[in-house]
Amino acid sequence: MKNADIVYLIEKELAAGSRTNIELRDVNANFNKKAVSAMSKSQPNIGWTTLLAGIGATTDSIDMAQPGYYDKLNTMLKSVSLTNWKTYLKAATIQNYAPVLSQPFINASFEFNKVLSGEDTQKSRRQTMTAIVDNLLGQALGQLYVKRYFNEDAKKRVLTLVNNLQKAFENRINQLDWMSDSTKVKAKEKLYTIIKKIGYPDKWRNYDNVQITRTKLFENIISLNKNDFKYELAKLNKPVDKTEWQTTPSTVTAYYNPPVNEIVFPAGILQYPYFDFSADDAINYGGIGMVIGHEMTHAFDDQGAQFDKDGNVKNWWTKEDYRKFKERTTKLSELYSTFTVLDTVHIKGPLTLGENTADNGGIAIAYDAFKMTEQGKGNEKIDGFMPDQRFFLSIARIWRVKTRDAFLRTYVNTNPHSPAMWRVNGPLMNFAPFYRAFNIQPDDKNYKAENERVRIW
Repeated sequence: MKNADIVYLIEKELAAGSRTNIELRDVNANFNKKAVSAMSKSQPNIGWTTLLAGIGATTDSIDMAQPGYYDKLNTMLKSVSLTNWKTYLKAATIQNYAPVLSQPFINASFEFNKVLSGEDTQKSRRQTMTAIVDNLLGQALGQLYVKRYFNEDAKKRVLTLVNNLQKAFENRINQLDWMSDSTKVKAKEKLYTIIKKIGYPDKWRNYDNVQITRTKLFENIISLNKNDFKYELAKLNKPVDKTEWQTTPSTVTAYYNPPVNEIVFPAGILQYPYFDFSADDAINYGGIGMVIGHEMTHAFDDQGAQFDKDGNVKNWWTKEDYRKFKERTTKLSELYSTFTVLDTVHIKGPLTLGENTADNGGIAIAYDAFKMTEQGKGNEKIDGFMPDQRFFLSIARIWRVKTRDAFLRTYVNTNPHSPAMWRVNGPLMNFAPFYRAFNIQPDDKNYKAENERVRIW
């Protein structure tokens, strides 16, 4: 217990010098270019020059996301004994590699995480190995994955979806009653400059410098980690490669990257229930369409809106338009803060603002794009449901999950996304077509009067 207390107290003190998750949403505060010479003087105990030389990083400046953290570390390197630092680093190393060590380490790591997640069953070896391969050899695995699960016809259909949503978003921008014409021009310029990455990268990363031995898992991971480090370090002092992917093709995810102004949809998410090549448009526009619209809207959420079409942190708004935009995002933040997750635990509106903005915008954009299709214009029932109803049911289906209370408590405090239930109920209570599709009435649960509904995009 003595060693555990040492580790905990060091972690606690380091955390006290760090900005909170909500504070980290301040885009400008995250960019702090510092000269190495100045850092060496203000934080002499860290030994920046020696550190950078030791890892082979040749640079005269660094973008320091959290100066306060390094100020705290600089102080602690003197106030905390060397013996305690050794204990801390030993614990951190063991914790980092525990999942690939012997069973006692795996068990101890599981028990620790169990407190935070509520998970009661360890992952199978198959699941663990799949995750390791995807994380560390993702583009090698990705080449095999896309050959089996994602063909060119699917890619073309998804691109059509993306292009239709782009048109729908443009129409919504044109119809905004709170944005001036001059800002609308800038918004549409940014919208049509977005880089679209679908399925898999045009060029694959190789792993020629990695040594893999069939009987040595730990050594293989060390080799892969070294290769990853060298791969990242090689980018130093070079132009940004805008063709690079930050996820693997087989991962079920999607993202918008503000500094590159790109949206990325790997083959892993372009599968059922998000995307089904054989399904009708209502299902696909409600599923992957909502996800596509979500990522597009991130270019215009509280953080993305501060980046221009080239990915620079640069204002492109008129002062009055940005004030109106902030008014609306504040209302959305306040609305989500009223949503109860567990007992008295509420969603943190300021933490989840970007994702909630994207969820609300994503559904609206996907719906408008769906209404451009033949099915969206018609009223033919399938399986007893009208086209609009199928669209909304598809949205609900992609967020079907089961979560334990322990996991949710941690999730609400640390994750910028709202829990899955509120990724459906939250946006839909703000969206008039949903009310019409299911004849929602004032005495129905989650009903919001029209003047209480929040609309940004």
